[in-house]
Amino acid sequence: MKTICIDAGNTLIKVAFIEGNVIQSFASFPIAELETSLASHFVQSTSVLHEVQANLKLETYITSLPQADACIISSVCAIDQNITDILSQKASHFMVLSAETPVPVNNLYKTPETLGKDRLAAVVGAHSLFPDKNILVLDAGTALTIDFIDKDGNYRGGNISPGLNMRFRALHEYTQKLFLQSQSDEYQFLGCDTASAITSGVQNGIIFEINYYIDHFVKQFPGLVTILTGGDVNFLVDKIKKYIFAEPNLVFIGLMKIIEFNINKEKES
Repeated sequence: MKTICIDAGNTLIKVAFIEGNVIQSFASFPIAELETSLASHFVQSTSVLHEVQANLKLETYITSLPQADACIISSVCAIDQNITDILSQKASHFMVLSAETPVPVNNLYKTPETLGKDRLAAVVGAHSLFPDKNILVLDAGTALTIDFIDKDGNYRGGNISPGLNMRFRALHEYTQKLFLQSQSDEYQFLGCDTASAITSGVQNGIIFEINYYIDHFVKQFPGLVTILTGGDVNFLVDKIKKYIFAEPNLVFIGLMKIIEFNINKEKES
């Protein structure tokens, strides 16, 4: 099956054209370049021009994709209606993932309408990869999300905390004198000056947080599978517990499984 998957998160809109289980084409577009405000139309005409051009780049890329059997959108932000219209014409089956969309897991979240669609897709993807395992899903992106799905396919919920870059920005923006740092492979356990103290504090903090969650769940669920995904997967994968499984495309895997599940339901009815 040929599938177009859209994962519109807090920072990037990611687009993948997948044939079978292989990504044939992939592109990502920064949300900041796509969002426009009414005020910016009047105040910053050059900025608006840049944003419109960025939107056209996304539209051009989507238009260039081949026809597909299915298209599914997971979005935590608004997507331009024109882009949605183009996508709906690209595939025989078109779906925007929502709280009402049937999924191949049992969602026990008390407020499914507030659950991030990327989180839901990630646990569906995790369950499809390891259907008989208890799984901890760690998505290290703009936010760090920790989600748990048990071996019977029950999604039990999870936690949300700031992601790596958000922690760096928060220290800079909510203080008078701490300057903005970014992730680095060159850091120690303790910083020896303010710059290294920020780098070590932020990076060790998120690593310790993740490792604590893994230890906590492993004690309760021996044989636990831990999957790491998200934009910071490459930075974190060799810095946390050795039994981690890295899958950068976990959300796309989940989106494919969700639309396949719904197509099969249609065929059965």
